[in-house]
Formats: sequence, structure tokens, C-alpha cells
Amino acid sequence: MRAYESLIIFDSSCSNENIEEEINKITDVITGEKGKVVEVNRWGRKKLAYEVKKKNNGIFVVFQFILSPEKIKAFKDYFKFNNLVLRNNLVKIELESDILYDEFEDETGGKEK
Repeated sequence: MRAYESLIIFDSSCSNENIEEEINKITDVITGEKGKVVEVNRWGRKKLAYEVKKKNNGIFVVFQFILSPEKIKAFKDYFKFNNLVLRNNLVKIELESDILYDEFEDETGGKEK
């Protein structure tokens, strides 16, 4: 298992309810692939540095999560046809928390090393 961070920029015309629905769907994608969401930071509405899909503002949300590298494709595929997402970015990180992601159990119940 590896730790990742993803910055997602949603269309600024989305309501708070739409954003919360999307956060829940993304969380479901991660947990459905036997991952774990560590933290979700809602940065809110921000002005973009440059125009993206004819938009000047976006709603920023940052996910930190743990997922097996083989399962990351399902996470990336979620964004391919999602019209509410202007941009998304995914990077591998080292967690600075008490959670030891090397000790998460894999699908077979054994510990992954």
C-alpha cells in the first residue's frame, strides 16, 4: 500500500451539496478498492491562476489516502468523464501521521510488506 495525495478542482458553479456528494463518491471509489481515506481538506472556492475549461474560479478539495498501486487506475478512471471536475492531480506522498500504511491488511487478510 502507498500513500497518495490528490488535489481536485471542481467547477465553481457546483453547490455545497454537489461537492459533498462528489467527496462521498470519491471516498467510495477508494474504499471500494480496499483503500483508506486518511484526510479530506476542503480549501473552498479559489481563483485559478489561468482559465480552465472557460472557468476562472474553482472549488479545491485535497484527499490524502492509502491505496495499492495496482488499484490506482480505478481512482483515475473516475475523473475521465466527470464534468464537475476541472482538474485533478495525483502524487505519491509520505504520511506524517501515526497511521503506518505498511501495516494495512491486503485483500487476503494477510499483512502487506
